[in-house]
Amino acid sequence: MICSHCHKNFKVTAVKAQRGKGLNAQIQCPHCDAWLARSGVLVKLKLVGFYLGVAALLLAWLHAPWRGVAVLVASMCLALLLISHLMDQLIVVEAPEVEDKSHERQKYR
Repeated sequence: MICSHCHKNFKVTAVKAQRGKGLNAQIQCPHCDAWLARSGVLVKLKLVGFYLGVAALLLAWLHAPWRGVAVLVASMCLALLLISHLMDQLIVVEAPEVEDKSHERQKYR
């Protein structure tokens, strides 16, 4: 995984903390302590695209008169699934506090 705050790679096993469950779960970056999550809308679109696509393909396989419509719906759902998968990235929910270094910068002015 790549943190969208500090842009460093980390393994899933290196995650420090997690809050929330299910589709709204958030994880904490082990490098910068930022809280990261996936977009709930895109995750739901991905699930809807997958399950509607599978249902449409099953309908096309089992019910011949609906085959043309079902294949069209399945291809649209596959496109929805692929687009939402490509757009789904980790987003920063809560960035860590930046420490105030203004007194150090005053020395050099």
